[in-house]
Amino acid sequence: MNKLLIFLLFLITACSNLSKNTIQDGELLIKNGVAQNQAWKENLSFKRYSWYHELTLQFEVLVGRIPEQSGFNFWLSKEELADISRCQNFYVLMAYSQDTKNIPYSVLNDQLEKSGFNKIELIEFKRNLWQHPDSNMNSLKLYQVYGICKKDNLKPFLISFPGFSEIEIK
Repeated sequence: MNKLLIFLLFLITACSNLSKNTIQDGELLIKNGVAQNQAWKENLSFKRYSWYHELTLQFEVLVGRIPEQSGFNFWLSKEELADISRCQNFYVLMAYSQDTKNIPYSVLNDQLEKSGFNKIELIEFKRNLWQHPDSNMNSLKLYQVYGICKKDNLKPFLISFPGFSEIEIK
C-alpha cells in the first residue's frame, strides 16, 4: 500500500510538471575530422540549449567555438577565415525550430542583433559538417548553420523567447 501511494504521488507530481516551459542545456561533440588530405583526432564542442513546451522540443541552439589551432579550421574556406579574423568573438551557431509558426528563426536573429552579433555564412564549413558521421547521428541537416561575429564584448549574449526565461549564452 505504501509503495502504491508513493507511486501515485510521483505520477501526480510528474504530470503537474508537464504544463511548464523548460530550458535544458547540455553538450554536443563532433569527434575527429577530415578535410581533403588532412585528418585530426580532436573534438569540436558545442553548448546545447533546448527550449521545451511540456515534453516537445520547440527550439534548439548549439553554440561552439573553433580553437585557433584546431583541425576543424580546415573545414572553413579562405573567405570564411578572413571574415572570422575580423571578429573579437566568433561562434558557430546551429539553430533548429520544431515549428517556425511557434518560434520563428527571426526571433533568434533579433536576439542575436540585440546582443551585437552579425551573421556570417559558413557554406564550406556547413558542407563539411553535414558530411561528418556525427551529423547524421544528430540530424544536423535539420539545423540552420552559420557563424556569428561580435566586434566587442560590451553586450552579453542573451536569448529569450516568448513564454520562456531569458538565458545568457557563455
